[in-house]
Amino acid sequence: MLSVDNFSALVASVFIIRSELFRLILKAETFADLCNTNQESVVCDMSRRAEQIRGCVVTLTRAGLKIGQISEIAKIPKSTVSKIALQYSKFLESGEDPDNFDVRAQPKKRRSDVVPRAKVNKLRAKIASNPSKSYGKLGKEVGLHRTTVAKIVKNDLGMKSYVRRRCQILSAENKARRLARARILLNRLKAPEARTDGAQKLIFYSDEKNFQQDQAHNKRNDRWIATERAEVPGIARTKFPAQVMVLGVISNEGDVMPPYFFEQGLKVNTDVYLNVLNTVVKPWMETIAGGRAYTWQQDGAPAHTSARAQDWCAQNFPAFWEKSVWPPSSPDLNPMDFFFWSVVESDANQKAHNTIQSLKAGIKRAFAQIDREAVKRACASFRGRLERCIEAEGDYFE
Repeated sequence: MLSVDNFSALVASVFIIRSELFRLILKAETFADLCNTNQESVVCDMSRRAEQIRGCVVTLTRAGLKIGQISEIAKIPKSTVSKIALQYSKFLESGEDPDNFDVRAQPKKRRSDVVPRAKVNKLRAKIASNPSKSYGKLGKEVGLHRTTVAKIVKNDLGMKSYVRRRCQILSAENKARRLARARILLNRLKAPEARTDGAQKLIFYSDEKNFQQDQAHNKRNDRWIATERAEVPGIARTKFPAQVMVLGVISNEGDVMPPYFFEQGLKVNTDVYLNVLNTVVKPWMETIAGGRAYTWQQDGAPAHTSARAQDWCAQNFPAFWEKSVWPPSSPDLNPMDFFFWSVVESDANQKAHNTIQSLKAGIKRAFAQIDREAVKRACASFRGRLERCIEAEGDYFE
């Protein structure tokens, strides 16, 4: 006759064998799936895998196994097992036939399926009337939480909240000039002028910028990780911060000229500008060019567009974009404006400077450390930006 101890051992052995059998079956199916998986069937396989997991959990639940045992045997997280087991339990409580339980993964509902359509339409109308409202204000007006508003805007309305950026006012005349000159520049890039010296291949971009002693501050992205507000240092501002004007020059091959600092209080007129071009900029560019021809770019500042400055550039550079070619009010086209200066300022003005000498040292360091490949990529986007300017009919496209 079988003793109690022997009977218990037999039951335990059967249980172990049964559990191991389920584990091997699931493992074999999973291995076969992995062997047959290719890039074109990833989505299908993910859906099938979810169905297999649900089926496995339900099968083992019906076999009498507990959540912890199922998780250990099938290598499925306990939270997943618990969730599926709860769904199956509720299904049985409703009086349904256990064999009719749908093991397929249930599709997630969109916010518009949960939120009444009237509220979604009301939210759409609110956004159309004033797109500048925050998600919090929109939520209060339509009676929804701001996170729900954010999900509806993204998933149901196909929209996104963008940061508004400051830009210069463009008159109809300036838009027309930007459009016409962008077309001229694009044609020159597509079909360089009838030259044999390759002047259009190497391009030097230039610009001037005023730097202040104060620390740079981005109101949107300037963050400080701490346990409480008292630990966050403030950003002090001086009433009349000292400034220094810097001339920067980069090439479309990634070269960066060391910064040139104008004397404080000096008015940069045509004489001052031409002296810097002749004694600093031109020698550096010719060293970089190594005998190759190049094209010089400058914006529409008065010192650049004077008759003497234009004549000097025509006589001393292999090629340059004259004042009738460079689009007016175009910081979105010049790599110095849309890329270079922001990188330099974020580095050089990471902290406030007590002296002008300290500020200049920080600017020099930022110039020297800037990534050459990043400069090349910024300059390479120039042609694409011209095309976007043309598509925007001369308006700003960013």
